[in-house]
Amino acid sequence: MVAAPTTLAARAWTRARVDALALPLLAAIVSVSFALRLVTGWLRATPNYFSDEYLYAELGRSFAESGRPLVRGVSIGFPSLLQPLLTAPAWLADDVWLSYRLIQALGALAMSLAAVPVFLLARRLSASAALALGAAAFSVAIPDLLFASWLTAESFAYPLLLGAVLAATVAIAEPSRRHQLLFVLLVGLTVFTRIQFVVLPLCFLAAVLISGLRELRVRDALREQRLALALFAAAGVAVAAAGSSRVLGLYGGVFDEHAGLLGLASSIGLNALVLAYSSGWILVPGALLALALALARPRNRSELAFAAFSLPLVLSLLLEAGLFGAADHAQERYVFYALPLAAVAFCLYAARGWPYRLHHALLAAALLTVSAVVPLAGFAAAEGKVHSPLLLAAFQVEQWLGSPGNGSLLFAAGAAALLGAGVLLSRAPRLGGPVALMLAVAASGAIWACAVTFDRQNSVAVRQAFLPADPSWVDRAGLDDVLLVRGPHGVKTEALEQLFWNRSVDRVALLPGADQLDHVHSPSLRVAPDGTLLAEGRPLRQPVLLDGYAGTIRLAEARRVASSPSFSLWEPRGEARLSLYFAGRYSDGWLAGIGRLYLWPERLGGTVAGTVALTLTAPAGTGPMTIRFETAGGAPRQVRLLPGVPQRVRFDACSRGPWTLTFSSDSRGFVGSRIVSAQATEPTVVPGSCLPRAGSSREAGARSA
Repeated sequence: MVAAPTTLAARAWTRARVDALALPLLAAIVSVSFALRLVTGWLRATPNYFSDEYLYAELGRSFAESGRPLVRGVSIGFPSLLQPLLTAPAWLADDVWLSYRLIQALGALAMSLAAVPVFLLARRLSASAALALGAAAFSVAIPDLLFASWLTAESFAYPLLLGAVLAATVAIAEPSRRHQLLFVLLVGLTVFTRIQFVVLPLCFLAAVLISGLRELRVRDALREQRLALALFAAAGVAVAAAGSSRVLGLYGGVFDEHAGLLGLASSIGLNALVLAYSSGWILVPGALLALALALARPRNRSELAFAAFSLPLVLSLLLEAGLFGAADHAQERYVFYALPLAAVAFCLYAARGWPYRLHHALLAAALLTVSAVVPLAGFAAAEGKVHSPLLLAAFQVEQWLGSPGNGSLLFAAGAAALLGAGVLLSRAPRLGGPVALMLAVAASGAIWACAVTFDRQNSVAVRQAFLPADPSWVDRAGLDDVLLVRGPHGVKTEALEQLFWNRSVDRVALLPGADQLDHVHSPSLRVAPDGTLLAEGRPLRQPVLLDGYAGTIRLAEARRVASSPSFSLWEPRGEARLSLYFAGRYSDGWLAGIGRLYLWPERLGGTVAGTVALTLTAPAGTGPMTIRFETAGGAPRQVRLLPGVPQRVRFDACSRGPWTLTFSSDSRGFVGSRIVSAQATEPTVVPGSCLPRAGSSREAGARSA
């Protein structure tokens, strides 16, 4: 009995020495991860995960400029403000490109630092330094490190959540006021980063009850944690008094979501499957057994505390993803935080010497069956893949291999190989743990590389499609207080790209028929009879950025300053007034199946008089096409087009007040997701004269040449 303290001191000294030797390796893991994420992030041509990346960027800019969380001058009640606060200094730079790259660097560093709490947690649970380093390396090799280059909250939420798990484990295993206060602080920061972690206090309460029941001391366990539980209860009362919808802000409607039991079960299953693939499969059987053993026969209080807290947390993440995501859309953003916990749990299993090998093999066989029965092909092709780096990687592999079936087969074969390797490694317990973690790091890292490849290519394609050579082209024009005018059927991503890269574009308004752009309400414009754009009854006089994706737009008495693929920047000499709007003519020249051309007079009560001309071309390789034109009060005109043969068409416009010309085609097809008919040049208008009847709008005729 006398030697026991000496033995414990010797073990503590040995552990400290081992950790000191491991620290340089841990620092190397963090450094390599940071370098990789920095380089790959800077290869990303532009943000494209909208509207989230624009929202966080705009909040950060607002903090830097005004000290308030505003989006286009409007308070939207956004509760997750830690990321905008931390990144606000980067927006003090005048160049958006520089600010963007600085924030990516900060995100790469923050997410790479997640290796530190994972290492400390594994060591806390008596895993060897080799296993702890393997878990740390795995935590920064998972596909979801893709988020390090995105302007979202995941970069900061990831290390904070893992730090909160470590603090909860310590607080439950060794109750003290200091440990509880540290946990409460980390919970507050984590929730302030991502509101989804508001479940952490409930997970902590569940962990205290589970550990208390296991030790047959529930009342004592609750008494030991009374400080943390009281603080959480006070916070809950404050939220209830303020109103959950007010505190949650944008997320106030989450409680209105209703998912059927079947849909919820399907969504939870899909997200669990995505987690298994992202973990490399090899860790999953051992991690599940370790959690069960930690609850049933814990070797120490830390093991019990870790399992008691981790299980409710993972279940909560899966439930949130199931409730707020579509049944066939993986919400990996909600659940990837569970991956390092699986690695730590696997360390526990390996540290025990890989017990219950038969059960391990049976679990591996069951998981292998799941991977074979449920292919990834259908999920990787769905639009919801944007929320899952694993599915982005699967889609990229499918593109490389030429078919979804081949991609799914490769992923299933990889799962089989890794699960089989895990079963074989169980026969060599001493080396099996580190080797299994190395294989998991390699598999997850390969998936991350595929996801990064897709994301980089996608960002390049988005930039080429929606932005000119200089993405901050509006800022370079030297105009301030620019209003983005969104047109009907405009592309939201394209509009958000302009807003992100150009800080001088600080407001959005909607032409009649246009949809809201994001969570920030944008006022609708009214077009006066002379074409003047009215906002709340007052004419616009500021520079306007016109959305011409699904309609050609021109202003009268205004200077066209610059343009992008679909947007044009105009500086009015007085009031912003439309002269021409060709709704249904896309920015690349394709005509929709139906549409309308508007001309406005130069003044209120004035006359539209002249000739409108444009060239029409039916697509080559199709049959003849007939387009029907009609004006109010005029006779319809049908224009017959032959494939690939341009035809010039002219219309005599004569009207007191606005003049309109509608068109419809008898032959339509698809270009991407658009329904189109023929191609048309921009219309030209040659002024003329006419004598319209009072109060009438008529067209003198249409002719083709």
